[in-house]
Amino acid sequence: MNRISAAIIVVFAGALLIGAGTQKPQYVFAVGALLIFGFLAIGFLLFPRLKAVVPFSLGPIDASNDKDKKVLVAGTEILPSEFPQHFTCVFQVRSWLLLITLAALSISAFCLLVSNGPFANLIQQSDISSIYGVALLIVLAFSASAKWYSEQSLLAKSAVTFGTVTGVNESNGRRELRYEFRDAAGGYFGGMQHDLLSRKVDNVVFVLYDQSNPDKNSSSRGFRFRSFTVYPSRQPLQDEARAE
Repeated sequence: MNRISAAIIVVFAGALLIGAGTQKPQYVFAVGALLIFGFLAIGFLLFPRLKAVVPFSLGPIDASNDKDKKVLVAGTEILPSEFPQHFTCVFQVRSWLLLITLAALSISAFCLLVSNGPFANLIQQSDISSIYGVALLIVLAFSASAKWYSEQSLLAKSAVTFGTVTGVNESNGRRELRYEFRDAAGGYFGGMQHDLLSRKVDNVVFVLYDQSNPDKNSSSRGFRFRSFTVYPSRQPLQDEARAE
């Protein structure tokens, strides 16, 4: 999640908690529902393609002997120097149900809250614990929509390379992954994130980074709303031929 969306979540969470104690909290909740829908919609506008092929950048190779060292990717051995020409990186939306549910609930809640109908009156007359419960649900939904927005924003301007896993922290079933990579200009960068594919044990991950600012990056294992697949460049063509 980028700093802008994180800051908005913090400010909005504070506003919700304050609004929950007012006489008409439904208007604060209505603004929250509208913002949730807005983040979802802006995410589609930032990167409208549902299936995307992103450019691959391996980065410079320092030692000459590394040029002859083959790597195994997508079940195929290939020389690092030939990797960009032989593989295609594809992103697809994998959480359609969550996105559609969030959008439908947020726009429905907004309409009901601003209509001054029975639903708005019920919110207004509820006890304080129920109101704070609704506020918490809105914050969680807003966090999910902000995650979608930040993923789409990164994907819209990213290149792909592969990175090395430098450390793994596991606590209470949560797995944090640390990795480092080199961009096309030769600079070293890294990141740390929640590993959403923790059942897989790899020492190499694919990394997407903003070409203008590589500090903005994410491994493919940290995307919640997109699935990431690497194909040998000839495989999609073979699949299409079979389908015909």
